[in-house]
Amino acid sequence: MAIKGQIVEISAQAALYQKARELSASKKEILESKLHYLHYSLFDGFLVGEHAGSEHFKLGQRKGINVGGKKAPLYVIGIDEKQNRIFVGEGENHPGLMIQVLALSEEKIALPQDLLLSKEDLEHGVLVEVATANFNKETAKLYLFETTFYLEFEHSVSIVFATTELNLFYNNNNITNLKTTL
Repeated sequence: MAIKGQIVEISAQAALYQKARELSASKKEILESKLHYLHYSLFDGFLVGEHAGSEHFKLGQRKGINVGGKKAPLYVIGIDEKQNRIFVGEGENHPGLMIQVLALSEEKIALPQDLLLSKEDLEHGVLVEVATANFNKETAKLYLFETTFYLEFEHSVSIVFATTELNLFYNNNNITNLKTTL
């Protein structure tokens, strides 16, 4: 039996979508500030309905949300399985449907031993291409700070990148593939 959960709508004008302050922040802090999809909470939006279980939803999903009375369709922009909440945004141009940065724990990326990248190279960012089965290649920079890798895309990409298998290419060589999860 599924436990009912909350559907929370996040406005496209929510403060968490405002540009990161880059004046005095370190690169790691700037990257962290762009991870808005990890930080949705009940207090970022307002309740608009109930659902029958967060396991029935995927990022980017439009159908099956069952909340009416909106000018544009709602899309799933975030899922909090622990709190059994899904977060939705109105319209296909909602900023929650696009991401610029992904964070991955070090164990998610197994870089080849013969890849000659120093820790310093990775702290300054290494230019890579990121590809999925469903998308063209996207240009990104790969960073490593402590035990977390960050992929900062040149242009915003679909939130679907956050839950799909990615292939990383460095100097036109496939260096790793990984399954991302939030």
